[in-house]
Amino acid sequence: MNNFFIVGMPASGKSRLGKFISSHTKLEFIDLDIEIEKNIKMKVSEIFENRGEEYFRKQETKVLKGIIRKEENFILSTGGGTPYFNDNMSLINNSGISLFIDVDKKILLERISRNNKRPLLKNTDNLEEKISQIYNERISFYKKSKHHLNSKIREQALSIINSYS
Repeated sequence: MNNFFIVGMPASGKSRLGKFISSHTKLEFIDLDIEIEKNIKMKVSEIFENRGEEYFRKQETKVLKGIIRKEENFILSTGGGTPYFNDNMSLINNSGISLFIDVDKKILLERISRNNKRPLLKNTDNLEEKISQIYNERISFYKKSKHHLNSKIREQALSIINSYS
């Protein structure tokens, strides 16, 4: 059984990488945010807006544990904050292989500026400062990942995953 988890900042490309890997392997792609939305029957932004971040984080952990218990041979893209809350990074590392996508903050800023639907980054006066703050809070959790991807991310990720086959 090989389960892989992609972690990283919002807009780092976790879902895109997960879909790419799934299309080049026999791993099922699972997007944690989409699974949460299916479970709660609300968009992530609506959950944050109507029920708050604390409720979202509890549901996130519950859904993550459910996936780990029921599924196998998957590549899962986490939410940007997943590893930071509720000891999820330990859960991830104890349940499979973690891959951290480390993207430069300037690239994150550019991506988020183009399309900002992310609840924690919406309505922010200084987006660059907020991205730096979140990065600094979470980086120590991301760095607990088994593998660190920072260049030629697709090739690096496929090589790592194939080494476990």
